[in-house]
Amino acid sequence: MRGESHLTVSIMISLPTTMVLFNMIPDTMVSALLYILGGIMLGSLLPDVDASDAKVLHGYWKPIGLFGKYLFYKPMTWILRTRSDAFRDEHRGYLHSLLGCFLAIIFFAIPIAIIFVVSTYIWLVPLDTSILVWYAWIGLPFGFLMHLVEDSFTKSGVRWVFPRGKTYSSHTSTGKKSEYNLLSAFFITYGVFTVIVWMLPASFTTLFGAIVGTVVLLVILYTVNPIISKL
Repeated sequence: MRGESHLTVSIMISLPTTMVLFNMIPDTMVSALLYILGGIMLGSLLPDVDASDAKVLHGYWKPIGLFGKYLFYKPMTWILRTRSDAFRDEHRGYLHSLLGCFLAIIFFAIPIAIIFVVSTYIWLVPLDTSILVWYAWIGLPFGFLMHLVEDSFTKSGVRWVFPRGKTYSSHTSTGKKSEYNLLSAFFITYGVFTVIVWMLPASFTTLFGAIVGTVVLLVILYTVNPIISKL
């Protein structure tokens, strides 16, 4: 998938749950929710730092993309290659796997911790404000996993348990009509579902239903994707 599609689909997937949380949490927590969404957006682009034409390496995302590529991906690739030649520098390699997600969680805790310490103890930013950066870190793995799910809809697919296990793929071609068909399908299904949960009472039952419904819709869309790709 293209970077714009990853951003759009990741936001749409998270929207039903986000709407329920927005109705449930106090006003003081809205900023935290926005930081989580920011982390999800970052995570949805991060796996593509192994591709030179990735959206995260261009435009206003470029500083974060370059940081992720040269201070995270490249050094990590060199370390992993000492263990196995399977971990070579290639697109949709180990970074498009659960291993890549785990490594990103561990690695990005370091810059987040530095930002938190500097903000709190040097810039003297109030604790309830500086702690918000950790919410972005919480959102990052969710966005990362959404990226893997979304790429599992494409023909190239994703090997979730890299370097072993099967490659999960479907019928969507990146940059082709089938991608835009899939994008429309995500937009319609999750848009309607978001409206439904928005109209329901804000409760933990609704929150649980939003989470389960989100997963069920993913399974349904993956199942019917061969049909969507041919429309």
